[in-house]
Amino acid sequence: MGYIRPIWIVCLLSLFSAFFFNYLNLHFVPETLLRNGSTIITNDDLSYLRPAEEFYQNGTWKDKMPGDISYFLRPPGYGIIYYCCLLLSESQALTILKVFQILLFTLSVYCLFKIGAFIIKNDKWALVAAAIYGITPFAMGFLSYTLTEGITPALVIIYIYFLIKGYTVYHHKAKNLHFTLASLVFAFLFITRPVLGILGLLLPVFIIYSYNRWFKKIIIFGLIASSFMAIWQIRNYRITNEFIGFHPIYYQDNNTMYRPPLKAFWNFALGWNEDVSKVHGYMIPFWKNTLEGNASESQINNIVNQLPEEVTQHFGKERLMNVFQDYQKAILIQKPYYENGLAMPNSIIPEEQKVVEEFNLLTQEYKQHFWLSYYVVSPLKVFKNMVFHSNLSMYMFQQTFRGNYIMEFFRIIFFALHSLCFIALIFILLPFKIHKEDYQLRFAIFFSVFIYIAYLAFFQRGIEERYTLPILPILLVGLFGLENIVFNKMKSKN
Repeated sequence: MGYIRPIWIVCLLSLFSAFFFNYLNLHFVPETLLRNGSTIITNDDLSYLRPAEEFYQNGTWKDKMPGDISYFLRPPGYGIIYYCCLLLSESQALTILKVFQILLFTLSVYCLFKIGAFIIKNDKWALVAAAIYGITPFAMGFLSYTLTEGITPALVIIYIYFLIKGYTVYHHKAKNLHFTLASLVFAFLFITRPVLGILGLLLPVFIIYSYNRWFKKIIIFGLIASSFMAIWQIRNYRITNEFIGFHPIYYQDNNTMYRPPLKAFWNFALGWNEDVSKVHGYMIPFWKNTLEGNASESQINNIVNQLPEEVTQHFGKERLMNVFQDYQKAILIQKPYYENGLAMPNSIIPEEQKVVEEFNLLTQEYKQHFWLSYYVVSPLKVFKNMVFHSNLSMYMFQQTFRGNYIMEFFRIIFFALHSLCFIALIFILLPFKIHKEDYQLRFAIFFSVFIYIAYLAFFQRGIEERYTLPILPILLVGLFGLENIVFNKMKSKN
């Protein structure tokens, strides 16, 4: 009870800090990079906003692309929140969305403190973790973006908070209430960022430790947790007569560059962990120039010359160029569909199938010949890119004040903090015996985070820094939990 007042002070300071840093950052962002002067434009944000706008105006949840893919390009979670903002004020919807994200962030500061108190077993360290998360710009860099990262860190925190509350309360009705709330928050998280469904593994674990008769509870709460995604998938199945999956950007009738050949090339390039921005840097011009009739050999040379030397040496430049020439032929088949705003056929065209098979063969050979690079070196490179940066993603930190001595000092501080958060995870998962009570649940929380990181590093690979933001607050709590363990061990020896 003694730390209720301090955490509310931290929450109040967090609210002020989130408004201050985000609005100060918007002041420095060029007007051309802002959407209606309110939020920051990205390559992806319109695909989250347009379905909500279309539903608000015409009653249909879809993007403005041709084809069935327009109905399910993005999962609907984030768009639903934006739609609610449109209902409040069409002209101020983006501002309301931004303010909502800041308020949700502030609420998550309190919930993170409670998570920290459960995990660390020390309110002082939990308060410090909550203060760093809430008051500093360490984890608030996307509150002025219209991307899922504006809400998913808070949703993850609130989900775990309700799980812990469900475990710690003794009254049966209160326990059921908190697990119902946890299931509902997860259900919404799942249709906002499906990959975070990995954290759904925590729900049955907490239920097993919270109920004597847990099997029926797992079924009931599991149905609630999966209900929103089930409704979304059933709706999409009724449109397409097939299961479209959680990430349908490469769906067959997509008439943009995100076609099966690009997906197959990505699988090949991820073998050596090709940089996402680098791939976009040469694949977008390649696709656009081919559509415009400039299917020249120089376009292919531009790509092949940027591939790693060991790749061109092993496969031969001629073979690689032949594959990209076939890729150009496939793009030329797509050309009339794109120019006339038509959806592509619902089945892959033969020219594309040939390219896919050629890239798949290259990928298979790469795995066999460069197995160490594919299975070990590349995942470690992805992990390095995830870990070793400051996470100070705001424009003013990356552009306006870049090189300033004070800015660089803080960049070093947060670089160290961010790196330690991930490194500490390795030691957190070791079987420390301090505070044995609830150890299994604390282990489960961090193990689910570990699975998420491992998935990004080994399977997804082509990631951006923002992908780890939803689990960063939990890692921060883990870091201070580890510090508390080390501190107690040193204290006991003395």
